[in-house]
Order: sequence, then C-alpha cells, then structure tokens
Amino acid sequence: MKSVVTAKKTVLICHYRVGWTDGVSLEIDKRVDVLKEAGWNVYLLAGPNSKGADYVIDELNFDLPEIRKITDNAFSELKDFRSEADLLKEIGKVSDLFSIKLNRILDELNPDFILLHNIFSHGRNIPCAKSFYEVLKKRNIPALATHHDFYWEREHLKEPVGREIQKYMDQYVPPVLPRLKHAVINSIAGTELLSKTGIESFIIPDTLDFQIAPWLKDSFNSTLPSDFSMNEDDIFILQATRIVKRKGIELIPPIIKRLNEPEYLNRLKGKILYNGKMVKEDSRFVFLLAGYAEDEALTYLDSLKKMMADQNIPHYFLGSKVAAERNEAGGLKKYSLFDTYPYADIVSFPSQVEGWGNQFLEAVFAKKPVLVFEYSVFIKDIKDEGYKFISLGNKVQTDKKSGLIKLSDNKIDQVCNEVIETLLSEDIMSDLNNNYDLAEKNNSRKSLSKLMTIAMEHYED
Repeated sequence: MKSVVTAKKTVLICHYRVGWTDGVSLEIDKRVDVLKEAGWNVYLLAGPNSKGADYVIDELNFDLPEIRKITDNAFSELKDFRSEADLLKEIGKVSDLFSIKLNRILDELNPDFILLHNIFSHGRNIPCAKSFYEVLKKRNIPALATHHDFYWEREHLKEPVGREIQKYMDQYVPPVLPRLKHAVINSIAGTELLSKTGIESFIIPDTLDFQIAPWLKDSFNSTLPSDFSMNEDDIFILQATRIVKRKGIELIPPIIKRLNEPEYLNRLKGKILYNGKMVKEDSRFVFLLAGYAEDEALTYLDSLKKMMADQNIPHYFLGSKVAAERNEAGGLKKYSLFDTYPYADIVSFPSQVEGWGNQFLEAVFAKKPVLVFEYSVFIKDIKDEGYKFISLGNKVQTDKKSGLIKLSDNKIDQVCNEVIETLLSEDIMSDLNNNYDLAEKNNSRKSLSKLMTIAMEHYED
C-alpha cells in the first residue's frame, strides 16, 4: 500500500467549526496531525468562533439566523416562505454568496485535496452543501466526504417539508461526483447510505493517539478542584460530552441520587477504591459535566439543571473553564477536556445516539470504569470486541411530564450495585488495562493513518 506521503501537497479540511471539544472537531485534530506527519500542508476552513481556522466563512455557521431560518423551514414547517420554490430561491441566494467566498479561498490556496466533514450529510446548513458540490464539480478537485451524522438520523431533520426540498437533498446531501469519495464512521451508517442513495463508502471509526502521555494530575490542572470548590474526597462521575439531548445525560442524576443513599454509600465508607482513593465519612457521589451546551440545547440544559436541583443531586458544570486546549491568560486558567479525566472515578456515557463514540475511547484511554447505554452502534461495532463496562441497558422510559428519559427502578438498582462492586474490585485494573489494549489495537492513530492512506491513495497517481 502506498503511503499518503506527498511532495508537500496541500489539503484543505472543511467543517462548520474547528478547535472545539465536540467529537467532529476532535477527529479533525487527529487528521491534521496524521496528515502533517505524512508530509501534507494542512489548512482549515470553518465558520466563525473557531479556534485555529486558517480561513473563515461566516455562512458556514449553522446558527446564523438566515441559516437556521432555512433549516427550520426546510424540515419543520414552511412558515416564512410562500412556497418551496421561494425557499429554494433563498437557499440559492445564500449558496451563491458562499460560493463567491469559497472560490476566493480556493484561488489563493489551490489545494490538491479537500476533506469535508458533515458538509454533505448534516442537514443543518444545506446551502453550503450545494456550494461545495458545484465548486468540486467545476474544479475537479479530489475530495473525501466523511459523514459523522446524517440528517435522516435526527428526529427534527429526518423529514423535508415537501417533494422539492427532498429532491434538493437527494442531489446535494450527499451528492455523487466522479472524484468524491465517501466515508462513514460505523457500519450501520454505511448500510443506510448505500440503501438510501446507492453510494458506497468505507468506515473510518473514531480514533485516539495512544502514544500521547497519560492524562494525569499535574501542576496545571491541580487547581481545577479549587476553582470549583470541589471536595476531592468525593466520588466523581464525569460526563465529558457536549450537553445535547441525544446524549441521554438525564439518565445519570437518578443513579447518583440512589448511590448517595446509605444503602450504597455506606458500603464504601472507610474503604479504598480501585484507584487508591479513600472514601471518607463526608464523601459522596458527585456529577461533573465538562461539556458545553449548543444554542439549540439550552432548553435541555435548563431541564437538567432543574432536575438536579429538584432531586438535590451534587454536581458541577465545568464547561465555563474547559476549552479545546489548556491555556492561561491574566491569571485565569482554561483547562482542556482531558484535564478533567484525572479527577474522574467513573465516566458516564449514556448516549442514545452516537456515530461512534469519542468519549468511550477517552474513558478507555484514561483507564476509567465507564457507564454505557448500549446504543445501536455500540452494539453493532464496539461491544463484541470484548470491552468490560457497566451497562445501562438498551431500553429507556419517557417521562410524559418532562419529556426526559429514565431507567426503570430495577435497572438503577442493578447499575448501583455494579458501580459499588466495580469501585471496590481487585480485578478492575486488569479489565481496564485490557480495555486499553483493545482500543489501542483497533482505534489508534496508527489505524487512522492506514485508513487515510486507503482513502487518499487513489488520487495520488
């Protein structure tokens, strides 16, 4: 197999944003490292408020009012336009403006290859999909479109408002072009893509660089507990994902509430956990939420806050001091997402829908026990590899009043018992080391490099 090593060719990576702590941004960071190591000149194009973008186009921001207006009318209700034809005219107007800016960048950079992430699949910015299609077709630039999410996987985006919008989606999201390859991040998505569109793809799952230094407590992150007035004797359950409804975060507070009852907590007091932490008389289980909330998830965030206040769940929202990379300015620290892992005794991963599962890999790398809701991709692509984890099951109930999901009381008790047993287990470190070895074998930076080579070698002739 040929290497992706080039004679200093140029690749442009495009996404709605870069330099954040969401899964796609993290995967882009990994591709940047792999491609630079392989000899590429790498440039990033993204929307505003990105960190590290070489080029910015405002219209890539799917939260712009004009973009959200198009999305709402294309998928929810045609309320701001008289007809689909008028909506398509507005889409074309935004697309034309975007194309002008995109062409200027391509004239300057003249890339040899373009990597697109979610541009042709997401559904939250359909004007820019048309722009990229037309530019790639006209310039005949080889490209790889990686689809982390498809619009038909999201309840609020799965049904276009009418036939004309559906025809638009069929043409551009995702499109077919002679020099455009397609990648997905799990086998279920690949099967659905082929079934719905006839487009063949290959799988590039989430990966992690297992050669980096372990995430440990150090002089920089040693101040994280004091910044939030945390008691380090507490037992911390870390939620390291963004705060988005599909992450199922509301499954965890009732577990913490139950764990803090004497029936469970007293089984730990005075004992030493698997990681050497002594559980003291005043120790309790505490929920740490390290991610940020999307604009569209602020109502969900409010629901979580109310839920935890009503049930008196000990918790800390760390997102205000968490960034893609640790930094310090004016005496104020921003911690990286990975600075939060050393303080976790357990990691929670209750997602209902995931393209793959970055935070599961992170928990495995950090050698932490992990609570996992068995979402469909986990069952299909991950579970059978042999990982040890605490299962939240694969069934939930929906609270009619709040609209939030929940586990049955019996399941909560089962999970709580397993949490206590895991924290006290003499064998857990062996299991965690085995988890680490499995992930290093299947989802390392080395495997990503091989997959990127396969994806790009066809165009290296």
